[in-house]
Amino acid sequence: MRLLIIGAITVLSSAAGAQFPDDVRAGTRVRVWIPEATRQAEGPNKRQLLRGEVDAVTAETLRLRIPGSSGAIAVPRTAIRRLDVSRGVSRGASMFERAVGVAIGSAITFAMMNDPGNSSGPNYRTDWEAAGVGAAWGAGVGGVIGLIWPYERWRKVIR
Repeated sequence: MRLLIIGAITVLSSAAGAQFPDDVRAGTRVRVWIPEATRQAEGPNKRQLLRGEVDAVTAETLRLRIPGSSGAIAVPRTAIRRLDVSRGVSRGASMFERAVGVAIGSAITFAMMNDPGNSSGPNYRTDWEAAGVGAAWGAGVGGVIGLIWPYERWRKVIR
């Protein structure tokens, strides 16, 4: 009797672990990593990246509509290495993230290029002043880039 109970618990727990999160439903845009035999030049190591819209979800299978393909592609739950759900494209978030990233990079670059005694190139009194000017320019340029070319944001639901 104990063996039967342990077996039932094992089967039920593995079935419950194989289900998809509630965020993954028909119409949701997702990004899925599945295994691939050989390493490709771009993307994660030995993993193929698929982006598409969920067509249907069962306990064992995710059916995706990939742009440019006819019909849906079935991906077994056991083959999925990672699954992300799209949070959409946000101009404001893209602008902020790009502004911060480019500001940090340009602050470091300006500080490293600063030469107070030279008349060519950045010649601020201190490296901190050069970093501040670089951060200001970088934030402006990065913000404009993020505003003009926003990108899709993703949230991981299966690892």
